[in-house]
Amino acid sequence: MRRIVIAFLLVLLPVLPARAAGLDDATGRTVQLPDRIARVLPAGPPAAVLLAALAPDLMLGWPMKLGSAALAALPPDLAALPALPHLAATADGEAAVRALHPDLIVDYGTVAPDYIARMEKVQADTGVPSILLDGRLEETPRVLRRLGAVLGRPARGAALAALTEAILALPVRAAPRRVVYARGPEGTLLAAPGTGATEIFARLGWTVLAPPGDGTFRPATTEQIAALDPDLVIFADPAARQAAATPDWQAVRAVREGHALIAPAAPFGWVEEPPSLNRLLGLAWLGGSDAATLAALFDTLVFGHTPTRAELAALAASVQPLPP
Repeated sequence: MRRIVIAFLLVLLPVLPARAAGLDDATGRTVQLPDRIARVLPAGPPAAVLLAALAPDLMLGWPMKLGSAALAALPPDLAALPALPHLAATADGEAAVRALHPDLIVDYGTVAPDYIARMEKVQADTGVPSILLDGRLEETPRVLRRLGAVLGRPARGAALAALTEAILALPVRAAPRRVVYARGPEGTLLAAPGTGATEIFARLGWTVLAPPGDGTFRPATTEQIAALDPDLVIFADPAARQAAATPDWQAVRAVREGHALIAPAAPFGWVEEPPSLNRLLGLAWLGGSDAATLAALFDTLVFGHTPTRAELAALAASVQPLPP
């Protein structure tokens, strides 16, 4: 606990400038960066969350639509940023990027051939330096330090890296479990094991259950989920609270016995959505740390929003197991 408190205090260190240079990113390229970086375009939601924590004043906007709960849990400067096109979903990506006049494009997440090819193409088409950073949790401290130096925020990057290291080192007090992580208002899209959506469960030593199939999220019926017989069900969507009370879900042992949770989601999902720094909260919470304490410290120091007493009370109530 002492280590994590010190790490939180380090986040308050002053910001010092640094000069940008070349960067060896996760694609294996050495990307030459401009000396002055003042406008940064996040290529997707994970990169946006990373930039919001590290250098919010440089971020051009959000490549996703933020709901009212997320906006209320962010400081005014971040909440006021415009919605931007997600590069992966933009038909005319080159024109959209050029119109924003970024100095740098940052992607953060899975390092796979399709993501590598996309960043190489974006840079070739636009002429804007474009980097892909490894989104695995274990790489987070290194990413924060490197990107912090590139963006002229070395002290901020180092402090956030120290905080991340402290959270990753927290002891796991929760017993190993067989878990289902379910998206959607009906809870019928299950996250597959071995994906970014379930990385925190792997770090906890839990077994992720999902039906056979392809993709990060797989459709499943409640009958299939009952057959998987998880020890714990975690719902991503608060609307699933109503679904969990139906006879179909009550046939699932974990739900029937009161071992079902709704994952907090403001300003971002604690388990994923998107898979970025926000997952550190889920890792610590499911590992046995107090949710309200985590939110008070993390949201204040990482995202710049100090939760009110009412917000923390609502959070504490929301993370209680769903009634059987």
